[in-house]
Amino acid sequence: MSSTSDVDRAAIPAQRGGAPRFHYPLPMPEISHIPTGVAAQVTAWKESYGFREQSPASHSPGTILAWCLGRFSTPETSEAVLRGIGCVMEWALVIDDDVLDHPQARSQPSELIRQMCQILRVLESPGFRVTEQDSSYVAAAHDAMEQLRAVCTPTQMNRLATGFRRGLTSGVHKLHFDVPSEDEYIAMRFLDFGGPLYAVLIDMCGPSPVPDGEWHTPAVQAIIECSSLICALENDVFSFHKERAEGQPSTNFLEVLRATRGLSFDQAVATAIETRDRLMLLFLRLRERLMASAEPPLRNLVGQLGTFVIANTEVTLCASRYNPSPEQRMALEDVIKTPACWAPSLSTTDTSPLPYPSISWWWDHC
Repeated sequence: MSSTSDVDRAAIPAQRGGAPRFHYPLPMPEISHIPTGVAAQVTAWKESYGFREQSPASHSPGTILAWCLGRFSTPETSEAVLRGIGCVMEWALVIDDDVLDHPQARSQPSELIRQMCQILRVLESPGFRVTEQDSSYVAAAHDAMEQLRAVCTPTQMNRLATGFRRGLTSGVHKLHFDVPSEDEYIAMRFLDFGGPLYAVLIDMCGPSPVPDGEWHTPAVQAIIECSSLICALENDVFSFHKERAEGQPSTNFLEVLRATRGLSFDQAVATAIETRDRLMLLFLRLRERLMASAEPPLRNLVGQLGTFVIANTEVTLCASRYNPSPEQRMALEDVIKTPACWAPSLSTTDTSPLPYPSISWWWDHC
């Protein structure tokens, strides 16, 4: 199995001061509103199921969740939609931290698969009957999905359930994949990160659902998946030391690069950032093509996918889960206006397709 020791633990330096920086080439968006009241309701909902915080909060309860909801939504987005989205987001983070990233997850595959199968059935089943014997993970999943079913369309709920199935099954596969190739890892990572799920949540916050005829076109799926992988690779660079320090079993892109290419740690970081930047160049071209003729629902989705990338970077710079030392953190509202938080330019101008068959088709649609 892939592990840190496979690629020489001694060659991984201690966490150095100053987080990695990424360049965002579009104008930084303003925050339209921050629904802190909804976030407080979601925090209370989370606590009602006994879900604990993973590390001491660096901000008041609900601030980071409120920030993300403010990024994805508009003042016209209903409070009921925001509350349901907040609950399902918090539930998904709990599953990621407590189940998929648990140090014992890799050693108990039968139990993990049994648990995931039940959770997936709950997510896909309107009217699922929760019993007293069901876990809090099951009960909370049912509750969050029922909240959203009451205010969102069946099409949106089907997309959400499908996104969860893709994400959770990829998370399980990634746990039990012995030393994946770069392409195998990439194919799993943007799904296990949950990026396509966020596209559905953004759509739920918009003026109306993106029609199926547009949602399923190759260009729209390409930009959804591309933005997801951008965020996933940023997350890999940010979270590498945290995952190793806590004994988390998941494979990381830096680890894959070091194993497949024999790179040093610093070389792997530079390669991961260059890969991310080549994806950003593709994102810009897909965005320009789609925006040229997009109706309001699709225009909202494409525009907010860029905001999704920014929100992901902001949170990783501020969340205590990635920055345990208070000296490493800053207020969320300061990140976007602090040039030192962002790289001044992309690390490459290469617009050619990445050499990964699972995603190279994205470049056919820009």
